[in-house]
Amino acid sequence: MLRSPASRRLRRGNRPQKRQTTPQLTRGNMHVRVVVLAVLTAFVFVVLGSRLWYMQVLSSDSFNEASQQTQTREVKIPSQRGVIYDRNLDVLASNVPGLNVTVVPDEISRDKVRELAELIGANVETVTENYDEALTYDPYSAMLVKENADESDVTYVSERAEEFPGLVINDDWVRTYPEGSLASHVVGYTGAVTQEELEQDDRFRGIFNDSVVGKTGIEYTYEEALRGRAGSKEYTVDALGRVVTTRNADGTRADGAQEVSPEMMPPSDVTDPVAGQSLVLTLDIALQRAAEEELDAALLRAQQEGYTGEGGAVVAMDPRNGEILAMASRPDFDPQLFVGGINGEEEISTFEYLNSETSNSPFTNRAIVGAYPGASAFKVFTGLAGFLYGVVDANTTVTDNGSCWAPASAPGACWYSWEQTYNGEGATHGTQNFAQAVADSNDKYFYQVADWIWQRTDNVNLLPDYYEQFGFGTTTGIDLPGESEGRVPTKEWFDWFREEVGSTDTRPFGIGDWVNMSIGQGDVLVSPIQMAQAYASVQNGGTLVTPHVAREVRNQFDNKVQREITPEPEGTVDYEPAALAALMDGLRGVTQAGGTAAPAFEDSELTVLGKSGTGERGEDQDPVAWFAGWAEGHDDQPLVVVVTLEGSGSSEVTAAPAVRGVLEAYYGVESGGSQSGAAAAAADPTASLQ
Repeated sequence: MLRSPASRRLRRGNRPQKRQTTPQLTRGNMHVRVVVLAVLTAFVFVVLGSRLWYMQVLSSDSFNEASQQTQTREVKIPSQRGVIYDRNLDVLASNVPGLNVTVVPDEISRDKVRELAELIGANVETVTENYDEALTYDPYSAMLVKENADESDVTYVSERAEEFPGLVINDDWVRTYPEGSLASHVVGYTGAVTQEELEQDDRFRGIFNDSVVGKTGIEYTYEEALRGRAGSKEYTVDALGRVVTTRNADGTRADGAQEVSPEMMPPSDVTDPVAGQSLVLTLDIALQRAAEEELDAALLRAQQEGYTGEGGAVVAMDPRNGEILAMASRPDFDPQLFVGGINGEEEISTFEYLNSETSNSPFTNRAIVGAYPGASAFKVFTGLAGFLYGVVDANTTVTDNGSCWAPASAPGACWYSWEQTYNGEGATHGTQNFAQAVADSNDKYFYQVADWIWQRTDNVNLLPDYYEQFGFGTTTGIDLPGESEGRVPTKEWFDWFREEVGSTDTRPFGIGDWVNMSIGQGDVLVSPIQMAQAYASVQNGGTLVTPHVAREVRNQFDNKVQREITPEPEGTVDYEPAALAALMDGLRGVTQAGGTAAPAFEDSELTVLGKSGTGERGEDQDPVAWFAGWAEGHDDQPLVVVVTLEGSGSSEVTAAPAVRGVLEAYYGVESGGSQSGAAAAAADPTASLQ
């Protein structure tokens, strides 16, 4: 069959094409590729080399300069804290040289801080807590790891400084308390400032994070005067905290010298510290020691009588100007415990005990914080109110026939006297005037005074307001932190309290509250310093002085007086001259034959005017005992002494001898016998003081 040329071309075009084969790589092609790769590699190296040349040679000076201008390190030069003296310039708190270990939180890890704390014997938990706070609030300032570190520990970590970035060892001044626990509640103690204190307490603003500051007592109140002002040394360091100098590419010094801490070199700038001012207190160490011994003996007597005798306070004050010559509180503590922080098993164990319920709050200054029923020591102010408001005079009598007493406006009520409580049904005080009622502590006399005042006024706060004139229910203004206001119940307080506790009692504030107040019971609460202030106003004729424990601020080095501390009186109190004369007779009668406290003073060379009190604290607590008084005939050197005992029996047996002992120590009178003093208790702790 014949096919046309066109059909032959069509069939030829539909055939599959032959596969093309890859040309073989010749020697010439290989050579070209190698040359191209070499050129590219050379180009890269040229670029890198040029950059390195630019950085290391052409720009080395500028980079070196930049690394050296990154920061300035500031190192504190400590100021010496002011010395605290008693009134005779005997030392209560001073300073000794020591070593403080600090770190800059931003430069060191938490694990390294823990390791450092362990090596130098610091409290690891406290240090890490402070580190965490510092990282949050101020990571670039030095933080105290340990105050007064052991020299061998400091040497050990200093030799390994490269392991602890930001480590700085400072020569510093370390607090010392040569008298130990004596007057510890007045003097107080120091410790490392916390971040919270830096943020919230104005007296700590602007100080170094590693500062040691006053925490309690005088150390806290006069912190700004005592602290002075720290100086500083400034060191210019590079970005890595090293000495600024020309360096090689590998970071080593170009001059070949050994690497040293910047602090070993001369500083670029120095600000000199300013030493703190010293403080002279009103305390007398000898009298303070006597007061503490008397307080210990009084508590021992209470325990021997079968009571708990768990705590107490003594206040000895000059009624002319409010100077506190002695202030003791029990239980107490040694402020040296806090120097250098709480470290080691023994210190931690001691601190845990002091903070336990068993120890009964040894850090509490009961002289200013304690709030107790004023008891019979409070009665004298009810009597003065009776004279002022015209319901009694020196000759007004009240008869106790042994039956229940009731106010005129509440005839169904029933109040007894302490005679009936302690001596049984039928015991009476008989008929007594004001002075006799004070000497015999006749409850019913003062019930009646309160009732007579109530009947003459429409002001339900008249009697509470009168008590407040003597400083009750408010702070005295003493220059110590944490003072309690105590409490004088008013209608406003009564209504607030009833609403606060959700009481269903709907009775109004009234005569029953006044009657309880009249003998220092009910809702009345008084601190020992308030009682001392009030009795001072009786002794001095009506001036309500401001108690204080600081007397002078002095230059630390030449001891010149910079400032005298003489706070103005708070005011005056109102009472009739006739009332004062009658009251003096009554207070004198307390310690004389037939008075409630006569056995405690019967053989003393001093004539003491005073008043006892035994206050109820609740069903499960032993009473609180009071005695307040002073020695007659010493107007050129007067001293009002108040003793308060927690968990005590009869105040005449426990508290009154302590007042006697303090007064005899002050006036240099030898104790006459078994009634008084720590010495007597030590000689025969089982002796009866009845």
